Amino acid sequence: MQRLRRCDAMTEGNGIAIEVEALRRVYPPQRKQSERVALDGVSLSCARGTWVALLGPNGSGKSTLLRILSTLDRADGGTSRVMGFDVVGEASRVRGVIGMVFQSAGLDRLLTVRENLLAQAGLLGMRGAAARGKVEGVIGRFGLEERAGERVGTLSGGLARRVDLARACLGGAPVLLLDEPSAGLDVAAREGFLGALMQVRAERETTILHSTHDMAEAERADVVVMMCEGKIVTSGAPGALRDALGERVVECEGTRADVLEQAGLAVALRGGSAVGTGDPERVERAAGLLVRAGVSFRVQPPTLEDVYRAQTGRTLGAGRGT
Repeated sequence: MQRLRRCDAMTEGNGIAIEVEALRRVYPPQRKQSERVALDGVSLSCARGTWVALLGPNGSGKSTLLRILSTLDRADGGTSRVMGFDVVGEASRVRGVIGMVFQSAGLDRLLTVRENLLAQAGLLGMRGAAARGKVEGVIGRFGLEERAGERVGTLSGGLARRVDLARACLGGAPVLLLDEPSAGLDVAAREGFLGALMQVRAERETTILHSTHDMAEAERADVVVMMCEGKIVTSGAPGALRDALGERVVECEGTRADVLEQAGLAVALRGGSAVGTGDPERVERAAGLLVRAGVSFRVQPPTLEDVYRAQTGRTLGAGRGT
């Protein structure tokens, strides 16, 4: 079973927060479409306190995995445990140790920020002064004091997502499952959400499993797990994944991919461009050939997108459903 290790900077020996083995999920045929394999034998484990990003386009299986771990869907094979609790046999215990942020905010738009949080506190079994104290605590922690009396429907997308994160953290859950939480947000709102998430990590040990197709978000994680068509294709720390691809990649117009191949680079197409990856000697050889051929090009450090393309031949922008 493939295991995901914490970064060297993080302490070992604190146990496993999420463990998945040979997980399989197949959706039955619909209309004229054949059955769809959403998860095809996925195995991973996340140490407590680790931030793990599931990186892949729509249709790679990220959301299905999170739905299963949050007890909202059921696997057709394999096992999964969260904080030692079996997701199927101990579903209520699992729900007690997770906080979930979905692609769309799980908030009542007609209620105020404070009312939404009080409702969540009630669902968690909090009552009276204890509930009010917890709610006011997260309102202050997430900088929502000035908006606490406003209806959620009047908030910007970024603020609503921050309230959603506050709701997920209200019970002090040791595990946060985030399914494309910044989808549809502008750059500033996304940074605000990620900043709030990093604040949660700074305050207490929290395990985060976070699905995204955004490279900048994945770079924040301790470990990146790249998924394609229901399988894990590679995993590791972001820097290690980029370093393994090589120091530089070469990009030129797509019609001259043959020059990159002539230099011995692995070539993938991105839009109208060809991107070649390989060791420094081959990159240098490709640059020389492109200069002699009069082809414009650029040499740059690899990105996680380049790693994903090298592993799958696909881009992060393409996909089919969740």
